[in-house]
Amino acid sequence: MALFTRPNGTPNAVQILGVLWIPLIVLQVSTIVLTEESNLILGLMGLSIYISSLVLFWWAVKTTKEKPLSICYSDDLPKHIITTGPYQFIRNPFYTSYLLCLLAAVFVTNQLWLLITVVVMFVPYYQVARQEEAKFLASSFAADYNVYKENTGMFLPKLWPQSQG
Repeated sequence: MALFTRPNGTPNAVQILGVLWIPLIVLQVSTIVLTEESNLILGLMGLSIYISSLVLFWWAVKTTKEKPLSICYSDDLPKHIITTGPYQFIRNPFYTSYLLCLLAAVFVTNQLWLLITVVVMFVPYYQVARQEEAKFLASSFAADYNVYKENTGMFLPKLWPQSQG
């Protein structure tokens, strides 16, 4: 079973994202390997973020296994809304897990300039998340999705969700 459905094949933008990831990961891994001085506390924080990223990713995989979502940048309308698992807290757990993976390297290496890698990938993930939301709002799930959106954060949990009453 595929992680995501591909109603019209793999969009070119997905391939571009993949190509963008390669130099960023090489940069991050190189920085981790070449960092001579480390800070135990920051290293443990980074390790915790890596673990959180993996847990979130696999939780999202498990949650979407029976009803996979469309691959990003596809132009089909959604066939369902998932509001269980990590989706009960954030609307885009896959993107959040990818960004957490990038953020972890900042802590592991204590190199703030690596935040650039997080920003570089946040931009397309934010853009595609907005496109996906537009698809939900154009679908038969628009009303349900609006309620879901009001109570669930895009990439981080909402601290004060609006009441559904």
